[in-house]
Order: sequence, then structure tokens, then C-alpha cells
Amino acid sequence: MAQDNPSLGAAEITTDLQVRGADPALELEAAPRDTGVTGEEFVTSLQAMTKLLLPPKSPVLLGIGSGVVAPHGTVFGSVSGTTKRDNASGTSDDLDLDGSVAVGFGLGDATETVGMQVTGVISGLEPFGDSGSVNLKFSRALAPTTFAGISFGNVGTWGVEDDEDLRTTVAVTHFGDIWAQDSYFPFMLTAGYGTNVTDGGTEEGAILGAGVGINEYLGLSISTNTDYVNLGAGLRSPRLEGWNLSVTAVDAFDQDDRQALQVAVSYAIPNAF
Repeated sequence: MAQDNPSLGAAEITTDLQVRGADPALELEAAPRDTGVTGEEFVTSLQAMTKLLLPPKSPVLLGIGSGVVAPHGTVFGSVSGTTKRDNASGTSDDLDLDGSVAVGFGLGDATETVGMQVTGVISGLEPFGDSGSVNLKFSRALAPTTFAGISFGNVGTWGVEDDEDLRTTVAVTHFGDIWAQDSYFPFMLTAGYGTNVTDGGTEEGAILGAGVGINEYLGLSISTNTDYVNLGAGLRSPRLEGWNLSVTAVDAFDQDDRQALQVAVSYAIPNAF
């Protein structure tokens, strides 16, 4: 079944890998004796060195697309389950689950030329594989920590998805850090516009979202398509390298009678080729 607002787009499951590679190249060799180094540059270098000593943290963004793609050579896959949305009459189908499987890979370097991501989504699970789509996404760095992306959904379709039109979304994503004494909290901000965003994925509209990395295990996310708000959390363990668990409350405040819960498990292999 086609989902009108997938809470965990297959294109976003490797966001944490992209975040780690999105930091600007810093001149860590600069020493205080170098009179050409300003106070701000020294603090920036010191923060960069501090980050190398601390456990890695990664923000997540769930419920909308972003401007980044998986790094070159990364292969990923995910399995997600969603409680079906309330129907038009307001009757809840919360115990009736919907699901999808996605696999994909990243190509190119968004910081040098253009990064590309190819994702195949199987949305028909009964029977398995009876419908699905192929999606493409391109990204380019506008600055060391800012990326612009354009995605094309349903480039190729089969089964029930054959009735779906091409979906296009443009988005800009910015990464940064909030420092609190000797610790930091990485964040990401995204704004964009898509052809299938509002009214159950049938009308165009804007997307906005923010995510923050709380610690090495947890990232939190809030996003909106201007119809309703999604709240999400991404969990990962350093002992399970490459694995991620995401939980998203779609239409968390039941603003549009589409309240649902989505749980997704994903796995990514960096430098697979």
C-alpha cells in the first residue's frame, strides 16, 4: 500500500553517516603561537579536536525528506511497520499494520560534485513484492555544512504503485553544533517544498524539520508538512555498528486525523564498494 506520508523515508535512514561526513575540514594544526590565528578560529579548532575525543553523536530527521544523500559506497536497507491511518470517517485502524522494505546505495560526492542515491521500495507485503517503486535523489553541498537536494519518487513503479505520479521534493539541510561547556549537541535543520506533501500526499506544500543528537545512543526529531506535526526518536548502539531503530509518531497531535505510529529498523554498510 502506498503511504501518504512515510515517517521514515528510505532516503533518510543513513542520515547519521552523512552527518559524520558533513563537518568542514578544519585546520587542527593551528597553535596559539600562530599570530595569524584569530580567537574564533582557535575556539573552532579546539571544538573540533574535542569532538574527536567524545563519543559520536548524530541528529536524526524523521517524517520528511532532507537535502542529503548516503555517502558514496554506502549500501543500506530498512524494514518498517506502520499502524494504518484513521480513515475519512474517523474510525481508527490502529491494530491493522502496514509495512514496507527498502534497499539502496549512495554514489558520488556531494562536497566535490554531486551525490546520488538510488532507493528501491517494496510496499506490497501481502503477497511480498507485488508493488513498489524506484526513487532517485541528488545532493550538492552549498557550503561545508549546508546541502541542497532534489528527490524524484516513483521514477519506476510496479503493481499498485503504477497508479502513482512522479513525486518531486527539493530541500536544503544545514548541520551545526550547540556547545554547552565541554559537551556538544549536533543538530540539523531542513526546509523544502514538494509536489505531494499535504492533503494525504495529493497536494504540494512546504516541509520543515529539525533534529538533534542527545547522546551516542539517542537522537530526537520534529517535523511538519504544515498539515500536522511528526515527533520521532532514533536509537542506535555503538555495540551494533550500522544498526538503527527509529520510532515516529505521525500526526502526533492528531491535527489531521492521520495519527499513526511507525517503527523502522535499518542497517547500513559504509564503503561497501
